[in-house]
Amino acid sequence: MRSELELSFGKLMNPRMMTGLMLLYSLLEPIKGPNVAPKDVRKSVNKIIDERKVSKQSITNAARRLEEAHLIDRTEGYSVNYGYVTSVLLNALLDLTQKVTELEEELEELKEDLVMS
Repeated sequence: MRSELELSFGKLMNPRMMTGLMLLYSLLEPIKGPNVAPKDVRKSVNKIIDERKVSKQSITNAARRLEEAHLIDRTEGYSVNYGYVTSVLLNALLDLTQKVTELEEELEELKEDLVMS
């Protein structure tokens, strides 16, 4: 199973896969979590932050910023845009993998230069 996942991820790294990634992102987009009432969100946040109570306004402001980033939807309560979050994480992972690959190549070149010197 692990090798299949690595193969799939490797295919996503292919520069010719840009259209495939856009297709994947479009399929992920409609995946959303259940609607949660704002008062329930506030209770949940207050459980996490023991030292003080979070105001309704703070929750609303944070939710507005998350909605602007397309991470949540606030039309009928609050719901997580799981598809969008997954797409963001996948894109970040692909970007980080590319950067690591480039760094490994640079390190290999530096090692070769040192051996040649």
